[in-house]
Amino acid sequence: MLTARRRNARSLSAAILGLVVTVATSSLFGGQAMAQAVGNRATFPKNFNEFVLYGNYDRGSSKEEAFATPETIAIAKSGKPLPPGTHLVLGIWKDYKLTGYFVMEKGVDWGKGFPEDERTGDWHFQEFDVNKNVRRSAFAERCQSCHGSQADNDFMYTLDRMQAYLP
Repeated sequence: MLTARRRNARSLSAAILGLVVTVATSSLFGGQAMAQAVGNRATFPKNFNEFVLYGNYDRGSSKEEAFATPETIAIAKSGKPLPPGTHLVLGIWKDYKLTGYFVMEKGVDWGKGFPEDERTGDWHFQEFDVNKNVRRSAFAERCQSCHGSQADNDFMYTLDRMQAYLP
C-alpha cells in the first residue's frame, strides 16, 4: 500500500512539474508552446577537407577565413537560397595563430524553436576549438543576434564574397 502511494505521489509530482514547464514555456513565448526545444544543432562538417577558402578578412595579426563547399558557392552564385544541410565555416586567427572555428549550419525548420524576433532563418551557430570540438564556453546566441540583421542576405555576412568567388 505504501509503495503504491509513493508511486502515485511521484506520478503526481511529475505531472505537476510538466504542467509548470508547459505554462512557463507558454508564458515566455507569447502564449504559444514552442514547436521544438530551443537549442543548438550546428555541427562541424565531416567533409571540411572539401571546403574552399572564399573570403579572407585580415585585421593585422588577427584574421578570419570563410570556407564553403564549391557546391554551396555555386548555389549562392545562382541566386538561389542555400538549402538545409549547408555548412559555412569561419576560421578565427589571433596573433597569427588559428584559435578556432565558427560554424553556421542550416536545417529544416530549425528556426521554429525560436521567437520570431530572434530567428535567423533556419541557421544555427556554434564555436569549435582547433580540434573541431564544441567550445562549451561559447555563446552561439551572440552570433545569432548579430546575424539577425542580415535577413536580406539569408542571414549571412559573406554572401557577396561567395558570389564574387573565382576558383
